[in-house]
Amino acid sequence: MKLIKYIVFCLAIFLSPYGEEVFSQQLKNIQLQKSRPNQGRNIADERLAVSYYRNGEFEKAAAIFAQIYERNKAHYYYNYYFNCLIKLNNYKEAEKLAKKQNKISGKVRYKVDLAYVYDLEGNKRKAISTLDKITKDIPDNMVQVRELASALQMRGYYGTAVSIYKEAAQNNDGSYEMELANAYQLTGDYDKMFEYYLNHLETNPQDLQLIKNRIQTLLRYDVNDNFNKTLKEELILKTRDFPDNELFAEFLLWYSMQNKDFDMAYIQAAALDRRFGNAEGYLLEVAEISLSNKDYESSAKAYKYLIDNHKNGAFYIESYNGYYEALVEKEIDENNIDIKVWKNLKKTGEKALEKVGVNTQTSDITRLLAYLTAFKLGDYEGAKKLLEPALQIKYSNLEDLSKLKLLMADILVLQDKIWDASLLYSQIEGDMKNETIGHEAKFRNAKLFYYAGEFDWSLTRLDVLKSATSKLISNDAIELSIFIKKILEQDTLGYSLKLFAKADLFAYRNQYDTAKIYLQKILDFPVNETSTEYAYYKLAKVMAQSGDYDKSDSLYAMLISTYPNSVKADNALFEEAEINRLKLNNPDKAIELYLKLLKDYPDSVYSGEARLKYRELKNDSSL
Repeated sequence: MKLIKYIVFCLAIFLSPYGEEVFSQQLKNIQLQKSRPNQGRNIADERLAVSYYRNGEFEKAAAIFAQIYERNKAHYYYNYYFNCLIKLNNYKEAEKLAKKQNKISGKVRYKVDLAYVYDLEGNKRKAISTLDKITKDIPDNMVQVRELASALQMRGYYGTAVSIYKEAAQNNDGSYEMELANAYQLTGDYDKMFEYYLNHLETNPQDLQLIKNRIQTLLRYDVNDNFNKTLKEELILKTRDFPDNELFAEFLLWYSMQNKDFDMAYIQAAALDRRFGNAEGYLLEVAEISLSNKDYESSAKAYKYLIDNHKNGAFYIESYNGYYEALVEKEIDENNIDIKVWKNLKKTGEKALEKVGVNTQTSDITRLLAYLTAFKLGDYEGAKKLLEPALQIKYSNLEDLSKLKLLMADILVLQDKIWDASLLYSQIEGDMKNETIGHEAKFRNAKLFYYAGEFDWSLTRLDVLKSATSKLISNDAIELSIFIKKILEQDTLGYSLKLFAKADLFAYRNQYDTAKIYLQKILDFPVNETSTEYAYYKLAKVMAQSGDYDKSDSLYAMLISTYPNSVKADNALFEEAEINRLKLNNPDKAIELYLKLLKDYPDSVYSGEARLKYRELKNDSSL
């Protein structure tokens, strides 16, 4: 009766619109269940055994895998069981297992395992003999060659794998350049590795991205710079040997960018453009990325090349903006206080605007020119005259307009027009409330209230900014908020805080001598220890801003030694390290200071950056 019901059920399925497919699947399921009667048991045992294996409990794992293997001779279970026996130094059982699996499967990988066991036992003669037999007859197709070489590599026979690939290639069984590159990587012969990768590219340009991905991974772990030097040499040789091969030139450009060798990247991009044309995109990429990495010279060269050689190009005006930005940012970053430099940059900016005009596309030139006119040359009205026509233009991008407004507000602060500046900052806040520049305007407005002595208003705005999406603005807001609260704790009338605010405002206006006078007043009549710590810290910063780096260095050192528990101690350590690295040409002292910061103040917001700088300097000093 049951059989009849089953036949009827099967017929019903088979005669339905999808009957054949369903019926076929049912048969497959029945066959699968018959072939794996112990599947559920295997899975439970397997999970336990793998858990033991991962925890290093190899005896327990081996006992379970032995039982599973008796039920299922799959390679997966064999491999775990074999590895357990090797970990337990049970070479006799491992030998038996490899021989047994070889009889069942006949695959070459198990012969390799047998040679591996002989090697571990110390039976070199048998190991060599077994490997000789394996490698005597090279398989006649690529799949089998790869399988053999892979098995050899799995057991550490890297040199033998190289020989297999080379012999197979000589027998015209196919190209194994990619496999040989990988095999040479395992042997540690990076010269050969790169040679084969590049040889492969000669006839297989479509694999460029694949090779880039592999090399990028290698470079990430290249602690001793071994890969970098070798790859650079190989690529330079290839570009010389094949001057008409655009691919190698592009590859060298890509490598230079990965290695942040922006000068080499510029040279390659310019060479590509001269030789093959249409390399404007590469040049712009070099210019932009080197600028973001503060390699201002390489950036300026790349932008200048585009200006001089692609006057009708798509990036002409963009290049003018970038070129001027690179020139100005370089001097700002170096804290250059030479008036002649800034006057020359003013002329350069004015000439640029004469050529490209004041419009929506040149707002960066206008903004930078107005900035240096006001902040570096002290010509506030001249700066405002530069900004006013630019502010009348309609911008499709509100951020460009907001940047100009932000600078105008900053100039009003320089002129002591506090409330006019506050109104402009508030406009930007409203227009760009969810953008970083909107948060920046809010922060500057909060700082403005601090300058004006309206500390409660300032704190209210700063508290809102603590959760700003921009980490930098959030940290600045938190820092200023903590400072105001700490000083007011014991100076409830805010006498010393008003002196601090005056000092900060004069420092902002580049009136450093006046700022020093106010800070010295605080040191002469300290309200509490906290005010003294902050006064020394701010005085050290003002000294650095005015170009007196030796005095700044000594003040930071005094603050750290006298007040090691100060809230500004980690800031002082980082600033002192930076001065020694960038201004006093004392990398050894900078290394010591970065290391001290990492050890004594591990939770500092500067620890991440300090670690990077420390590693950079350590690598440089070891070259």
